[in-house]
Amino acid sequence: MKKTKQLLACLFLMALGLKTANAEYTLNLTKGITQASNEVYNLHMLILWVCVFVGLSVFGTMFYSIYHHRKSKGHEAAQFHEHTTVEVIWTIIPTLILVGMAVPATKAMIDLNNVQDSDMSIKVTGWQWKWEYDYLDSGIHFFSNLDEASNKARQINSGIDPRSVPHYLLNVDKPLVIPIKKKIRFVFTASDVIHSWWVPALGWKKDAIPGFINESWTSVDKPGTYRGQCTELCGKDHGFMPIVVVAMDQPDFDAWVKKAKEEAKKGADLSAQSHEELVSKGAAVYATNCASCHMPNGEGVPGAFPALKGSPVVTGDINAQANFVLHGKGIMPAFGKILKADELAQVITYTRNALGNQLGDEIQSKEIAKLLPEGKADVSTPPPAPAKVTPVTPAPAKPTLPEAKITPVAELSKEELITKGEAVYAKNCVSCHQPGGGGMPPMFPALTGSPVVTGDINAQVNLVLKGKGMMPAFGEVLNPTDFAAVITYTRNRLGNSMNDAIQPSAIQALQEDLPTAKDDGD
Repeated sequence: MKKTKQLLACLFLMALGLKTANAEYTLNLTKGITQASNEVYNLHMLILWVCVFVGLSVFGTMFYSIYHHRKSKGHEAAQFHEHTTVEVIWTIIPTLILVGMAVPATKAMIDLNNVQDSDMSIKVTGWQWKWEYDYLDSGIHFFSNLDEASNKARQINSGIDPRSVPHYLLNVDKPLVIPIKKKIRFVFTASDVIHSWWVPALGWKKDAIPGFINESWTSVDKPGTYRGQCTELCGKDHGFMPIVVVAMDQPDFDAWVKKAKEEAKKGADLSAQSHEELVSKGAAVYATNCASCHMPNGEGVPGAFPALKGSPVVTGDINAQANFVLHGKGIMPAFGKILKADELAQVITYTRNALGNQLGDEIQSKEIAKLLPEGKADVSTPPPAPAKVTPVTPAPAKPTLPEAKITPVAELSKEELITKGEAVYAKNCVSCHQPGGGGMPPMFPALTGSPVVTGDINAQVNLVLKGKGMMPAFGEVLNPTDFAAVITYTRNRLGNSMNDAIQPSAIQALQEDLPTAKDDGD
């Protein structure tokens, strides 16, 4: 009787909660705003009703049998063992049900993973605790952090009521902007630990894993702002790396792209700033990028994140601190890849003149720019022009058999090879090394400035011919003309200017020397 009362009390409280709660989130999944999310929702509802039907059938039969065949009505339990027909039936029926559910589930999974024929690609990198976005087709790049209002309200003893902050912990300083009605391919990875990118309205989530690439896609049907979060326990501030996706009509998106490119061209502000200005602006940079680990007051988390107050790094040589911040160490990321030169100057100056430190010194943006990899070229003499490499023309390989003949291939000019090589590259190489040759480090190396591409052409040909690691042996995939074209293209485009070429006849001779499956067997 006591358990019955407890059960009734629980049912009453649950009903009361359902009455006051938002039923859309309490009772079911959301439908989302994409074809994929609706397909997932429909699959969920189909499986749910199949389970309901199976449950009602099994428990209905069980309760009917218990009630109508009870002992008080004079029924006695039958004594029997095994029944081949019944066993076959209760094996076949569940099998058919499972197959029936597997068909739509498999279709949904195939659709979710089909990233082919996308209109644009975005690389998403998870950091502790922010998201990095690279628009691989347009070159736009930025980091997305928790917005300032949420960041202030979340601090202990902040005195700010989180309910007064719009979209508390679900807003960012820079949202991901995409066009509507376009197929957008996402490439996921991480720089430190495992993260998980999830926007419920899109209908899926994907893990971002260091050294590994995951893919997915979406196509949003209508403009709007859609919010999500990291759903992998990625560290102490896991709950403070939200995701905001803003879907726009194509004209609005084009205007945003134009504005973003113009802002990127401006680069860092290298003009001299006053000491007070550096410290003032550095406080905001610190709050966004450093306070999560080192705490707002700079006292750190003992045993995990060192204090900055009285730190020998912060109170020591300013250039040594700058190098440390730029290149990172251990679990501290390399902020030279994250912040601009002016932001780095501001936050370094701030840490040395706040948080309990009063050194009275400063560092300017120009000094930081000299320490950055991209800044070195601006302050030193330009690099010498790359040496021309003599095109490789190896002697034709001798046929193994007397009757073997090599069909000659046409010679092409360098420009013809480059033009053809662009199409070959787009078909065979762009998914890993990206349209601009920037690659996807650390998984797929960049071709721009690559020592392989800008080095000895024979070595590059040999690598592409035979493959290495994850790179396939293209000597078995491409014909001599396509092979020569893509080699020439990579050396004269994608930011490289080697001004050399290789002819299809040279590649044909090398391919003839490749061992065949029969040769390997012998």
